Amino acid sequence: MNPEKIITLTTDFGYEDGYVGVVKGVILRICPEARTVDLSHEIQPWNISAASWIVSNAFSYFPKGTVHVAVVDPGVGTRRRFLMLEALGYYFVGPDNGIFSGITSLAHGEVRAYELTQSEYWLPELSSSFHARDVFGPVAAHFTAGVPVEKLGTEVSLESLVHLPVREPKTKEGRLEGSVVYVDRFGNLITNIKRDLVKVASLCQVGKRSIGRIGQTYASAEQGAPVAFVGSHGFLEIAVSQGRADEKLDAGVNTPVILFQSTNN
Repeated sequence: MNPEKIITLTTDFGYEDGYVGVVKGVILRICPEARTVDLSHEIQPWNISAASWIVSNAFSYFPKGTVHVAVVDPGVGTRRRFLMLEALGYYFVGPDNGIFSGITSLAHGEVRAYELTQSEYWLPELSSSFHARDVFGPVAAHFTAGVPVEKLGTEVSLESLVHLPVREPKTKEGRLEGSVVYVDRFGNLITNIKRDLVKVASLCQVGKRSIGRIGQTYASAEQGAPVAFVGSHGFLEIAVSQGRADEKLDAGVNTPVILFQSTNN
């Protein structure tokens, strides 16, 4: 159930072409009382892992029962499946291309997955290039209007879903080795190193560049200097004070990040 009738949207559509508005229009035509919330429509085109990261770090700030529609779909029009997941008290609708890998990882297998097979809950004509409009938006709207998930599709095994590789930090020879998993619009480098793995007295290295001790805020370093600290998402983040860390450090997704225990405690 979606008691608050909230549907969030995450896509790589941008705002220039009207695609986002059309999806919202379809949702409202089916379920006029639905409330749509934009998480992001500025995902880098075709960047499934970025969409997965955003959804998995944002979904829990909404009321239980919220439906999260995520569509970054370079395989649109192919035989990849249409999915709806039930996990952690929320629902997720989108293509079976790994976009919900972050959710399935967080849920530790406590997920029910459904292949959306019931075309009576889609738009009458299925295009080859706009399944957010034709399938995912309508399904989210019908569910929000009261259609149970069991009528929307057929349950499938979690193992059968497409999963993106999960990158976990590793401890090796007295150091913690992680990597950058997301770069935000400010050029900040967000890693896969969780708060509880970050030692206040540790030293940080990004690629081959030493950042020094872990700070507390963006302003922990002088303007133009790099700084590492635990960001709002609860993961180690590398920034440049009033600058772009991705450019200054020549770093991006998959760049290694290493924490060393300081010997000056």
